[in-house]
Amino acid sequence: MGIMCAYGVVIVIAVVIQIFFLNTLSKCFKQIAPRNRSMEPGQVWLCLIPLFGTVWIILTILRLAESLEKEFRSRGLRGDGDFGKQSGLIYIISSFVCGCVAIVFWIIYWMKISGYTKELAAGGGGRTEQFGRENDRESDDEDRDRRSRQRDDDDRPRGDEPDLNDDDYRPRDRT
Repeated sequence: MGIMCAYGVVIVIAVVIQIFFLNTLSKCFKQIAPRNRSMEPGQVWLCLIPLFGTVWIILTILRLAESLEKEFRSRGLRGDGDFGKQSGLIYIISSFVCGCVAIVFWIIYWMKISGYTKELAAGGGGRTEQFGRENDRESDDEDRDRRSRQRDDDDRPRGDEPDLNDDDYRPRDRT
């Protein structure tokens, strides 16, 4: 009876940890603009289905890497080029061969995805589902307007800075 309880506790702990992991993946998908997603955030939870989840996590890793690459490119952010694909696939492959290696790469993958999520959240310009933007075309127009306003602001001289492109510019005599 004691052994059964111990197995039960281990299984519950493993499921809770898996839920936290999948929540991180889902949050990452939410930080990606809908037009750049290869998968919806809610589909991550299909990984909890026994046997099917084994195949679905592979698809999730590949689709998340693809979505991150598109999002980083569209925001003009630098990524590492891998977007967690390599460590995620090593985690999956090694889980069939060597559990210790799988745990190490699983943690590495989890930390990478968490880092990407934080970077996208801090980088701004990302649309998440919590903002309720349903129409991508409308949000794309807003992005273009914001970028053009930003370009206009960047072209405008600040404070006492002279506009060096102005034909009438003459340096001030500071004596």
